[in-house]
Amino acid sequence: MTTPTSSSPQPAQPLVVWWALWAAFQIGIVFIYFKLGQSASAPHSHEPSPWQLGLLPALISGAIRWSIFPRIRNAQKALPLFIIGIALAEVSCFLGMFIFPSHKLPLFVASLIGIFQFIPYYAGRLDSSTE
Repeated sequence: MTTPTSSSPQPAQPLVVWWALWAAFQIGIVFIYFKLGQSASAPHSHEPSPWQLGLLPALISGAIRWSIFPRIRNAQKALPLFIIGIALAEVSCFLGMFIFPSHKLPLFVASLIGIFQFIPYYAGRLDSSTE
């Protein structure tokens, strides 16, 4: 049995990993919204007015997906960006549930769209070698 040396390339993540992560985040946010969102506090009359700030994480996620992510050709570098981008999109839903409850539906939709844009149809084109 041979042991891998430090110079041997690391195996790439199979495509199923990318799809499983994406599906887990996409289904998870729906589950969280409908289960946890129902028990979230009712809208306050003194809610902060700039609720659009809740869209900021989803917008940053979109910037990662459409400006940074296309430049990455290496799977080892792309996977962390993939997870960070999806997590940022998910933050908008949580902000809607807990900080801006009267606007939780639009922020939930922004999260859904933000996560959906990371659908890993492009993962097959990524190079598995390390740079």
